[in-house]
Amino acid sequence: MPNELSYNGIAYYKEGLGDAVVLLHGYPMDKNSWMDMIAVLSRAYKVIAIDIPGLGNSSPSKSNSFEAIADQIHDLLLYENIEKTVFVGHSMGGYVALAFSNLYSEMVSGLSLVHSTLRADTEEKISIRLKIIDLINKGGVKAFLRELFPSLFAANKRLIYKTEWETLYHRYQSVSPASLIALYEAIMQRKDSTEINWDRFPMQWIVGEQDQLLDPKDLITQALQSDNSFVSLYPNCGHMCMIENSSQFEKDIVEFTNYCYAKTNQK
Repeated sequence: MPNELSYNGIAYYKEGLGDAVVLLHGYPMDKNSWMDMIAVLSRAYKVIAIDIPGLGNSSPSKSNSFEAIADQIHDLLLYENIEKTVFVGHSMGGYVALAFSNLYSEMVSGLSLVHSTLRADTEEKISIRLKIIDLINKGGVKAFLRELFPSLFAANKRLIYKTEWETLYHRYQSVSPASLIALYEAIMQRKDSTEINWDRFPMQWIVGEQDQLLDPKDLITQALQSDNSFVSLYPNCGHMCMIENSSQFEKDIVEFTNYCYAKTNQK
């Protein structure tokens, strides 16, 4: 197991030496979703895998905004004497990484968006999330998560990955309703990032061709707006490439990280 540490209410794993890579998990999971990636990356890099506030062993954030969470992560990186890092953000973790990258771009050597998007929620999406919040408030956490976790996998592979999504369901059904709601509110309130100049550092886009939560074609369109983007489209993959396409995913993240630091160290 990696070394688990805590700073200012944020729990995190730290493993390895060298240039830094920060891993930010998706909703409503925690840093343990990165265990395989930590093992791979820590052979050459210092890996920081964070429990986003309100999940895992981290305390809830005082503010329901990804900018506030980004500020906490900034303080953590300064505490760890990290001046530059590559971010890998899965889904909601990508939203946190985008907020950080916009606030503290000078600290970012590269940003990998794993099944994540620059776009804010549409009105239709917000309406759906509000219904889910109402369900959670009425005691429907288990019902919500029972629907959520299978939907993260490609529709034609859900039976194949039944053990995996059931494991996720049983692992995370004890997440507090308050945290589920607070982070859903942060997701709903996040800023649209499509108009921001993202050419300041390399960006990687990991896209699942069978992703039921995000439109793969739209993600590729977003990626092509930058001249500094690298796109990996995974066929027969939904929203969980670290499980559905683990070997290729690990290879792509390592190659992207190597590229980012080769470019950074040339400057």
